[in-house]
Amino acid sequence: MKIYLQEVNFFMELLHNLWNVVSTEDENLTKYGILIFTFVEIYVTMKLATTILEINYTKKQRNAYICIMSVLFVLSTLFIPKQFSIFIHLILTPIIFKMIFKTSVIKSILADILPMLISVVIESIYAKLCFLILNKTYLDIQYILIYRIPIMIVIYLTIFVISIFVKFIKENLSVLEQIDSYRKRLLIINLIFIILLIAIQFYLVIFYNRYLPLYITLISLLSLIAYSTVSLYSLIKGINLDITKRELEQSELHNKTLELLYNNVSAFKHDFSNIITALGGYIDTKNLDGLERYYNQLIDECHINNNLSTLNPNVINNPAVYNILATKYYKADELGITIHLQIFINLNTLKLDVYEFCRILGILLDNAIEAASNCDEKIVNIEINDIRHNKYQVLTIENTYSNKNIDISRLSEKGYTSKTEEKGSHGIGLWQVDKMIKKHNNIILDTSKDEKFFKQELVIYY
Repeated sequence: MKIYLQEVNFFMELLHNLWNVVSTEDENLTKYGILIFTFVEIYVTMKLATTILEINYTKKQRNAYICIMSVLFVLSTLFIPKQFSIFIHLILTPIIFKMIFKTSVIKSILADILPMLISVVIESIYAKLCFLILNKTYLDIQYILIYRIPIMIVIYLTIFVISIFVKFIKENLSVLEQIDSYRKRLLIINLIFIILLIAIQFYLVIFYNRYLPLYITLISLLSLIAYSTVSLYSLIKGINLDITKRELEQSELHNKTLELLYNNVSAFKHDFSNIITALGGYIDTKNLDGLERYYNQLIDECHINNNLSTLNPNVINNPAVYNILATKYYKADELGITIHLQIFINLNTLKLDVYEFCRILGILLDNAIEAASNCDEKIVNIEINDIRHNKYQVLTIENTYSNKNIDISRLSEKGYTSKTEEKGSHGIGLWQVDKMIKKHNNIILDTSKDEKFFKQELVIYY
């Protein structure tokens, strides 16, 4: 029993001594203690910098950077005075970053500066919160392990969360472009309110933390978090519902395309022997004129199938543009208009806002379809291309037309139209297109015509 009590006393005394060590101010012990977290700090700051600057890296590059920087940090902490080690880090970190990640000089410097600035802001905020909760300044606790280590962990966790949030925002920018103007306005208004509330909250914490009771501050923080969470969650759910609705509409259009393609291919396959037999008849009789006409008709039918295969979400890889093209295609098909569609571009790389591009595309196609529908030969040609060597993207729409006297120099005038009926209800579309184009200095709309086709070319320079 006596031995047992001695062991208990020894253990309690050990705990007491350990507590005294970690709760007593000791600069050297704290300096050595935080070295354990060196690799964590380097990892989270590296992740934040690479996420913000969009730098891709391999596991080998990541591990090499963490190992080299950890060794550098430990050596400088142990053997170099603090006032000099900071300058060594500022000089060597961009050099090491550039060598390992193969980035530009500017990105390497920013990779050092940005995490440092963000860390300073976060540390100052937590320092104020620390004073509010513990009634101690950051200087009072920076060399006490029991306080310093938890604060460091919270700071590293915050930096890591920020890097994940930045990555999430960047990955979902394309989704944000798909939301309608009403949802976009609501999102912007809510974000502005949240930013204002956060600013007010931090102002109160920083300047009035000595006067506000702790429970008031906690209630205020919890209310801010609750409002932000519920508000953003509701908006995100609404946005996801809108996107799901558009995806269903896109799937329906795609299914309709596949059905038409299947029917056309089946009919073509069924008639293949008859097609070959008819070709043989022209060849046997040496009727080259008839053979040419027959061949052109056959090519037109093949174009229809090719267009339907092009009308594919994998080819037209932007949902908004796909819906516009598919809807106008079926509208033209119902009017007996032949559509020739060619896509030579990744539509997600458009150098014009998708909303504006779709408005312009829709107006130009409506005009082209309406003009072609009044002709004996009903044709609309659509091409979207990226001329990389000249650094411009071009949307070309040409159509057959009946009014050969149209004045193309007046098309952008409000109310001007080539139609004789209901003039007051026409002539608005191209005027709106002209207004949108004038907002940009890298976009032009070139209009031309010949005996057969009326052509509109939207050129986007980059």
